[in-house]
Amino acid sequence: MTVIKKKIVHIIQSLDNGGCENMLLRTLPLLKGIDQEVIVLKKRGDLADRMETSRIKVYKAKNIFDLLRKIKEKKPALVITYLFHADFFGRFLIQPLGYKVIPYLRTTYNFPRYKAIRIFEKLTKYFVKKYLANSEAVKKYFQENIGVDPKKITVIPNGINISIFKRAKRDRKKIRQMMKVANKERVFVCVSNFHLNKGHKYLLDAFEKLFRTSPQKIWLWLVGTGEEEKNLKNQINNFKSKNRIKFLGKRNDVPSILAASDIFVLPTLFEGMSNAIMEAMASELPIVTTRIPENTSLFGRNDELVEIKSSESIYNKVNQYLTDTDLVINEVNKNKKIVEENYDIYTVAEKFNKYLLAEVK
Repeated sequence: MTVIKKKIVHIIQSLDNGGCENMLLRTLPLLKGIDQEVIVLKKRGDLADRMETSRIKVYKAKNIFDLLRKIKEKKPALVITYLFHADFFGRFLIQPLGYKVIPYLRTTYNFPRYKAIRIFEKLTKYFVKKYLANSEAVKKYFQENIGVDPKKITVIPNGINISIFKRAKRDRKKIRQMMKVANKERVFVCVSNFHLNKGHKYLLDAFEKLFRTSPQKIWLWLVGTGEEEKNLKNQINNFKSKNRIKFLGKRNDVPSILAASDIFVLPTLFEGMSNAIMEAMASELPIVTTRIPENTSLFGRNDELVEIKSSESIYNKVNQYLTDTDLVINEVNKNKKIVEENYDIYTVAEKFNKYLLAEVK
């Protein structure tokens, strides 16, 4: 007897190489007992082919009418929306047709340029019966600042494949040779697309000061692309350290890049739940990142985090790591335990799977 699987449609702006998109790529292929499809609203993106290689169909909606036609054709038991544009269409176009829609909250939008989105969330929360959120910090933010009933929000965190980062350690020597970095030199790395809220400019200023004052030879590798790239390159035009700052663009070997690095830095101003930080944890790197609720929730503490928008705080923390081996070992061991016990992709996927099966009964 053939068992007919219930259909779930995931809607997102695109499958470009970002945190939410990578979460989908890691998680959806592991889910069982459901038929899934991803609909993208703007473009397929860099990850679409890899998603389809994992037997998850990706459909590019040509326009609003095509989106609605596709939904009516598929008759999904559940639609999950990710980020603002998908949330908007889910709430105002798809849900009124009688389909069950659950928005998956991926970030707090706690930044001035996203004020309109926060207003949208406040005004439309009454239309949402259930939410998913990727961290307790996001859940708390929507409870306290948007006014969402916390009983409506189920937290299912991001997860990573920890074994990939363990295996990548063998690539350290190869990557450093390719990048012409000597074994004794120290590499700081930031894996994040170049958006204003990621705080790269504070990292660049901190690195310039470190370059001028540190007796060690140091490098800064920046992995990512984005609208701030030109501004960041202009920022370092007069830096003495500019030849030690490498813009690496998009990479498909991030685990190996992390393995070849010595300190991970992400001076983000707000998050949802940072995949990049978790990957640095799994790579056993000391981490310099900001004291924001989203990171405090991830680390379970804030004593080792730095102030936002503060190059001086970044500089001081990196200097600590460069000079205090015991501190590095202690922090690395604590962070490794956190990611292994709480954010293994298979454990997270199992939790997500159970949730979805219960929702489509």
